[in-house]
Amino acid sequence: MKSKIILFLSIVSLVSINLFAQDLEPTDEAINEFLSNPAENAIFEIPVLMISYYPTLDGVNLDKEISGSSLTIDEMKMKVDSMSTRAKFMLEEGSKFRGYKNPDAIPSVGYKVIKNIAVYEKMPRGYEVPWNDGWYRPDYNQILERFNAKDFVENLGVKEIWIWGYHHGDIEPAESNMSSPITGDISNSERNEDDLPVYTKSYTVYNYNYNRSQAEAVHNHGHQFEAILTHINKEQDDNSKLFWNLFVGKNEADEFTGGRCGWTHMPPNTTKHYDYLNPAWVESDIENWLPDGSGEKKKVSVETWKNLDYNWVYGDMNFKQKTESQFYIYWFQSFPGYENNIPYENTVLTNWWILVGDWDYAVSNSVGLYKLELNNNYNQNNELIK
Repeated sequence: MKSKIILFLSIVSLVSINLFAQDLEPTDEAINEFLSNPAENAIFEIPVLMISYYPTLDGVNLDKEISGSSLTIDEMKMKVDSMSTRAKFMLEEGSKFRGYKNPDAIPSVGYKVIKNIAVYEKMPRGYEVPWNDGWYRPDYNQILERFNAKDFVENLGVKEIWIWGYHHGDIEPAESNMSSPITGDISNSERNEDDLPVYTKSYTVYNYNYNRSQAEAVHNHGHQFEAILTHINKEQDDNSKLFWNLFVGKNEADEFTGGRCGWTHMPPNTTKHYDYLNPAWVESDIENWLPDGSGEKKKVSVETWKNLDYNWVYGDMNFKQKTESQFYIYWFQSFPGYENNIPYENTVLTNWWILVGDWDYAVSNSVGLYKLELNNNYNQNNELIK
């Protein structure tokens, strides 16, 4: 009789927990001061909508079977806040053209989180990942429609939506995913034109994995930058030579050679993927990059970006994957940015960050990676920016 009572109480407890979890409504979370304010003097402001999924059965702990994490909800919220703060810092700092040697460099982009929503459910399951049987993308249409993303994009100027969740169970998030009424989906995804709502303005969804770090979050942005730079390069030249060959450092056989600027997976001192800690010293023109290869070269290694004195927000100095994170900043700062004045075939390069800061304007006005012609009414930043 005693065992039956215990069994009955256990069933009642489980039912109560599930009913309780179902009753948890999404909450608006506080946004820290750094996240709510764009970088000072930023040329382009990028409003952000942030949505985080914290599946739970009891309102206190994350459901480990779904999320892959044994942290409490409060602990994960603190982690998400820290990673979002670092990611924002990395992107803004990275948009300062060669900021590692110019303390007065102006950031091209400034991020501003205007809404931070916490959801206490599992992520809704969408379609199956084409190359990975049994794994599914989150249903981004359902997520964005539920939280009225249309209003945020069309009326509040949101250009990026940051979704924090997990890569666990049967959920495989898309690292980046664009919706655009002008170009369609130019992103590091399978480019399914039906997986996001299409509004009157373009926006990009970044789906981060909170079981990892800020490094992987910004890694997603690196691949998105590569996608949009490749697209614009092909639109302008019918090839991607300027970006992938002259900037990144591929040879004519489409092989990575090192010694130029590198890409998201490879610093300039390696040809191995994810080799951010490589101690080898290799001559590279990354700090004086000119498309024709005439820029002064210097030896670089992991010590180069590891020892840069970036002023991490809130004095945050010791954290997971800091060296890898510093590489991303260093690499981003090598993109032709504000007042870069880099010559290219009788013209000059534009500020490539305009593609991040205002995709719709750049595409609608045929802003390329370089200006087609020079005249007295032109500056290399397309006159839109100060």
